[in-house]
Amino acid sequence: MRVFGYARVSTGEQVKSGSLEQQKKRITDFCQLMDYELVELFVDAGLSAVSQRPERDRLMDRASDVEAIVVTKLDRWGRSVTDLVTSIDMLQSAGVDFVSVGDSLDTSTANGRLLFHVLSAFAEFEREIIRERLAAGRERAKAAGKTMHRPRKDLDDKEIKLLYGELGLSATAIGKIMKVSTGTILSRLREMGVTIR
Repeated sequence: MRVFGYARVSTGEQVKSGSLEQQKKRITDFCQLMDYELVELFVDAGLSAVSQRPERDRLMDRASDVEAIVVTKLDRWGRSVTDLVTSIDMLQSAGVDFVSVGDSLDTSTANGRLLFHVLSAFAEFEREIIRERLAAGRERAKAAGKTMHRPRKDLDDKEIKLLYGELGLSATAIGKIMKVSTGTILSRLREMGVTIR
């Protein structure tokens, strides 16, 4: 089976400590043991922001070149349960399996697929909890009389009407003059009952 490997450490300190080399060796040893052809080993090292994973992005772009992705642990691959499930789902849709050596997860097996479905259920649960918290937060804010949208821009409606109706300027041009979006100008025109041309 042709596979890509992926290793990640988040700090320069982890690079120095040998954590990265341990991951690379474990992936290489596992591939040799399983008689997998390790086509390429992608590595993200010492990037402080979790959003910076250029090598993982590159791997995802090329994932269909192989039959599976091999990592040492799930936390080396995903930022959260939702990120794990979403990315592994994308791989599965492309016909690519996912193997996490340390977590005994291999989506090419029945047990691995079962574990992945359990992870999916947790991800959905996490999304539901977040939705409920957001809804509860909005309700609390409403009850406290807080504004639930951006403050209304202080614009001269008469000037907007004059520029649009009498001078024939477009909503985009008026927006530039008043330093607001085209959408804001269009909304104000509708509120004033002006027919949009």
